[in-house]
Amino acid sequence: MANEVTWSNLQGEYSYEYRLLADSIITALYESLDMRQFSIVKQIKNWASNAERFPKTPTLVASGLTEGTDLVTNTAFAPTQVTLTVGEVGLKLTVTDLMAMGGIVGIAHYGQEAGKAVAEKRTTDLVALMSGFSNSVGTTNTDITEAFYLAAIAQLRGAKVKRPYVGVLHTTSYYSELIGSIGSTFSALANTGAGVRAESNDLPGAGDGGMVGELYGTTVLITPLVGEDGNSDKINGMYNPNRAIGYVEKWAIRPEMERKPSLRGSEVVVTAAYAVGETDDISGVRIVSDGV
Repeated sequence: MANEVTWSNLQGEYSYEYRLLADSIITALYESLDMRQFSIVKQIKNWASNAERFPKTPTLVASGLTEGTDLVTNTAFAPTQVTLTVGEVGLKLTVTDLMAMGGIVGIAHYGQEAGKAVAEKRTTDLVALMSGFSNSVGTTNTDITEAFYLAAIAQLRGAKVKRPYVGVLHTTSYYSELIGSIGSTFSALANTGAGVRAESNDLPGAGDGGMVGELYGTTVLITPLVGEDGNSDKINGMYNPNRAIGYVEKWAIRPEMERKPSLRGSEVVVTAAYAVGETDDISGVRIVSDGV
């Protein structure tokens, strides 16, 4: 065994000997954006299955008819489907009795911190789906611009994808690149004032949840969890949350504790069981931007 949470390891940080109040603990930082609300969510906890199917109807084509001529040929109707199969994620902490009983925090503290890590993993997996979309805008080693963002909107609309649209951007791509380019495409937006803000629906401030606001009628999310490609470019994305990506949950974040008498301690295990995946590739588009 290794990495147990013991008194000898943490007495200098988590004991009364050095700290009087648990409020003095500076907790680790985790991403607070929850991407589930921007995906197709399926709960299967009560089903005798570890997978969920997402059917997709085919695109039909109508043609002109001749009066008085019988329609003798049937049009094929062959739906397709995407299947997402659940897997587990999680971690385990082992806390000794001396640490649990002598420290300034209860054992629940360790479960809460582990839960944050699992939640970030879930968001990371959903954000990573942006890199899988076949269609893309932007250029390698080139900053994202207002023109590229509008091109992503045009790409989706050109593919007949209905709104709403959600843009998922790396924090650098948004603050250091896109916001600075606002006005370069439309001169009216280079001006200042509330009226211009309203014209572009631009709300550059972001709350802790990662939602920036609306930009050209799209919901903008920012997160440092956006990944990179082989050229160190950020792979941002835009998609329809009701079509493009799916999230299937067998069980949500689940903390459990198991007593280990021979160890004189307890195992804190936090897990979740879910699946993520593309459900309609054409309903999303990658937005490539410089990673620097």
